[in-house]
Amino acid sequence: MKKFLAVCGGSLLTVLLAVAVCAEEVKTDYFTFDLPADWKSRKVENQPDGNAAAVVQNTKDGTIVGIRIMQSTGPIKAIATRIVDKMKGKDLEVSEMKQVGESYVVEFTKGPARGVQYFTSNGKHFSVVSILGETDTPGKTLLQENFKPLDPRLFPASY
Repeated sequence: MKKFLAVCGGSLLTVLLAVAVCAEEVKTDYFTFDLPADWKSRKVENQPDGNAAAVVQNTKDGTIVGIRIMQSTGPIKAIATRIVDKMKGKDLEVSEMKQVGESYVVEFTKGPARGVQYFTSNGKHFSVVSILGETDTPGKTLLQENFKPLDPRLFPASY
């Protein structure tokens, strides 16, 4: 009986630890997130027109990661420039956009809020990956360790 309880107890502990490590799966037509226990999804949508979006938030420090996928065959630099120009018109302090690999990156602030956006295209769709928080480290760590793109060309190679 003691062996049985030890085996059952060990199995139960393993299941509970697995649940604690990966608390939620966020899935769209373009990517999957295996969210750790301290991250929660705030919005997930797959739209009939082929666009998708997800917003997840860290419950400990408030960091937000947002990903938006939209259809477009235009050059990613032109798309990113248009979005960044709109950001500048909203009283944001925006850094110069720079190319990193196949992506374009811009950092921005508004008061104490800080953020970074990555713009990437696979030729049919483009993605905008945003990280907002006191620091971008929790968001970058989440993306590097728990983000699984279906088409890696649609997202930055690293964060």
